[in-house]
Amino acid sequence: MKPTKSEKFERKTLKFWVHQNKVPLVTSIVRKFVPISRRGMIHSIYFDDENASMYSARLVRTDGSQLLRFRWYGDDEPQEKGDKVFIEIKTHMNTEPSLKERFSLSPSKAALFEKERGEVQGGVWVAGDEHAQALAQRATALFKEKGLRRVLRSEYYRTAFEDPSHSDYRASLDQTVTLVQDSESTRTWSYNHIQQSSSFIFPYAVLEIKIATAALERSSEVMSNFVTELKTKGGVIEAPKFSKFLTGYAAHYQKSVSVIPSWMSDPSISASHNLSPPTPPPPAFSSPPPSSPLPIDRVQDYKKTKSRLPDQKSIMANERTLLAWVRTTMLLLYGSSFFLDHELPGFTNKVIGWTGILASLFVVIRALKQYNMRNDLLLKSETQLGKFVDGGGVNFLGIGIVVVSVAGFVSYQKSVLTYNNWHIYEEGGVEPVSG
Repeated sequence: MKPTKSEKFERKTLKFWVHQNKVPLVTSIVRKFVPISRRGMIHSIYFDDENASMYSARLVRTDGSQLLRFRWYGDDEPQEKGDKVFIEIKTHMNTEPSLKERFSLSPSKAALFEKERGEVQGGVWVAGDEHAQALAQRATALFKEKGLRRVLRSEYYRTAFEDPSHSDYRASLDQTVTLVQDSESTRTWSYNHIQQSSSFIFPYAVLEIKIATAALERSSEVMSNFVTELKTKGGVIEAPKFSKFLTGYAAHYQKSVSVIPSWMSDPSISASHNLSPPTPPPPAFSSPPPSSPLPIDRVQDYKKTKSRLPDQKSIMANERTLLAWVRTTMLLLYGSSFFLDHELPGFTNKVIGWTGILASLFVVIRALKQYNMRNDLLLKSETQLGKFVDGGGVNFLGIGIVVVSVAGFVSYQKSVLTYNNWHIYEEGGVEPVSG
């Protein structure tokens, strides 16, 4: 697979934390301003040296501090045919918007780039793209000068929002942010080597609004309204300095750093990363250190975590289930209306008819409630099997349809018998027998 051209992003980013139970509401607010959304998994591998120099520089926001990471989208492991691994350099600026630059390689070439620390015979990784080759040389210099090696990886489910009519601003909402302690000794894309106790699940969803540098002025009024609604209605928490890399590093390597980010004192976060004294990052090419334990409610196997993530198919299946309930309920409603026909007099028929109609309305309302509850669980990436299995509603609707059908059949037979008796009486003068 041929590498893509290099990319350069200059932008201002607004960051917020979103309470899990507010994710559906915040999603609806974002769509008012940025209507189109795409969903997918994002995987990143972060690098630092044994002195945590990148962590330290990024934490105090040193001007020009850099961060190196590898990133891919989609499956757990990037596929050689069709997937790309992006090698990214992020640069923090104090007086200007921060900068992200990247180029891409095939998974096999990216693995080789990491193994050889960017040093390859000839030194050409991206032929035909001078800027991409310059980025590759800068990444090589970082590997060589700092002795970088893997320390952390992140994985989360992102909903990306954009407006096809312009590129002034866009937004992203990251759910089930999983920060994993990684080791240089593995050097693989796979998660199979990751131990359960090495995973830290961030307790909030993370919302980011990215504004192009050139559009800051003309987007100011829209952004003001956007942020105001997010705060007043969505209850978001401003987190302007938040970083997944800093959070994950501080959670897994507390003992090796002297300062941790201020947001780690947040009650929800501190409860989530209550680790026993952690070990420092492993020396280059050494065996991974013993993992530090996390509280049992936060220790989750990666595969189980991934299986909990919502996708478009699950959400659409929930909608189809609602429509199926409505269609089936129409049978009950139609059957009940039969008993209200003026040609079927009698108090019993009226009672059956109105009871069936009220039951139909009850079932539809209940189906809507179940739909919203399940949708909320999907968006919050929760699986509570008991709440997805609706045996009570199925039984209620099934019994209602059977009762109305049987009653309708009996009533119909009585009406036919009565009609036939009157017909015999009119033709032969025989007194009709009471039906």
